Amino acid sequence: MLKLGAHVSAAGGLYKIFERGADLGCECLQLFTRPPSRWAAKPLTDEQIAQFHSERQRFPAQSVIAHDLYLTNLASEKDEVRERSIANLAEELRRCHQLGIDGLVCHLGANKDCLETGLERYSEALAEVLAETEDSPIPVLLETCAGQGSTLGHQLEHIARIVDANKGHTRLGVCVDTCHIFVAGYDLREKESYNEFWTKFDSLLGLERLKAFHLNDSKKPLGSRVDRHDHIGQGEIGPTCFQHLLSDPRFEGLPAVIETPESESMASTNLETLRNLRREGFKSNLE
Repeated sequence: MLKLGAHVSAAGGLYKIFERGADLGCECLQLFTRPPSRWAAKPLTDEQIAQFHSERQRFPAQSVIAHDLYLTNLASEKDEVRERSIANLAEELRRCHQLGIDGLVCHLGANKDCLETGLERYSEALAEVLAETEDSPIPVLLETCAGQGSTLGHQLEHIARIVDANKGHTRLGVCVDTCHIFVAGYDLREKESYNEFWTKFDSLLGLERLKAFHLNDSKKPLGSRVDRHDHIGQGEIGPTCFQHLLSDPRFEGLPAVIETPESESMASTNLETLRNLRREGFKSNLE
């Protein structure tokens, strides 16, 4: 079964995510190691690192992934933005290594001039980052994206091209966001289309590349390419997609975090919905 958890606020100290996650019954967590909408960040102190590791030992059942900054854009047509993004991603991977994070989720960015050029620029920049951070070998989890505007990553082929361009680097994995793939045109609600998606994923990338999920419903319809998350089971996706995922033995033990609206007040409700769906799937497998 998937491990269920949430993106948790690190306000007041990174180490506080563990108790907040425990209060929600999380089996896995996602965090930002620094404010996601600012380039500048103070280096982690020895005290912060020690606190994080100490608190994690109190909650050993919680696996932890981080999410990169929103500003990072390795595919940018602007050289200044791209170079800054390369430096930022390398620094973020070092921070994750200091904290013992299990993987860093990254968007594929955007290129306003040309999608093909964007994929090439992203692939080359990522190669630089991977080479520069050999001493901080944290997995880079490429996130499936919704395809708004000029963003990359709304087709599995985009991610496959980046992985192939980096010669199948062992540090490259994938994070599948259910809202993003739905609005990008992949329908996982019916069993037939669900199986077709994973057959395609396995053919292009290999299921062994799948390292994490973002479980979110969608306010927008299939193929709309508009990224608006909704509460589990209440949006256009509905419960069946999540039932399929939660009962799929191929994804045993993978972290699956929610990024649903009103996170502070509704995270518990969304997680309970997923737990109920997981229990229902487990019962049906026994029958």
